Amino acid sequence: MGVEVHDPRWLTVVPGAELVVGLDEVGECAADGHRVTVLIDLVPSTVLRLRDLATEAVGEGARKVRVRPHGVDRVDLVHAAVELNRVAEEDAVEVQFDVTSAALLRTDPAAFVRVDPLVVKRDGTVVPICAGLEAYALGTLGSLDDLLARWDPRPVRDLCEVALIRALADTGPLVSWYEHLTRTAAEMRAGC
Repeated sequence: MGVEVHDPRWLTVVPGAELVVGLDEVGECAADGHRVTVLIDLVPSTVLRLRDLATEAVGEGARKVRVRPHGVDRVDLVHAAVELNRVAEEDAVEVQFDVTSAALLRTDPAAFVRVDPLVVKRDGTVVPICAGLEAYALGTLGSLDDLLARWDPRPVRDLCEVALIRALADTGPLVSWYEHLTRTAAEMRAGC
């Protein structure tokens, strides 16, 4: 099961986790010797600056660029996909764009009804899949093994199934899966 942490101090508790930080933290974390993934929120105001933001992060030491869309339209998603392809090619850096193709949702829906990766937020709260699913939190990090032993992942799978139905109704070529998840979670009452 993959784990991402949003604060370097959690790397000692979860060895091998992916360190994911914002643009303002890339330089410091990279200087400390960490392999850094920068998380860039793609919102209407950053669409046209995406290439520059990614280049800046790579210049600061990011080894991976991850882009998470929020509230952008289909045209912006396609524009971002083209720009991120350029970033990957020109900067020789790994790129993760948190969208999926509508065709993949239809052909392999089981791949989206899952409970991982786990995300360790700055305060140590562990949530499944992505930030925004705090209602499905496993608890606060002490021992990851202890949290996993007590956790019932069924509500998360149920959330994924509802979000999948909504995502399949999306008519664009690219679908922001995490945005569908967080929007659906905000509308549903949940508990683990």
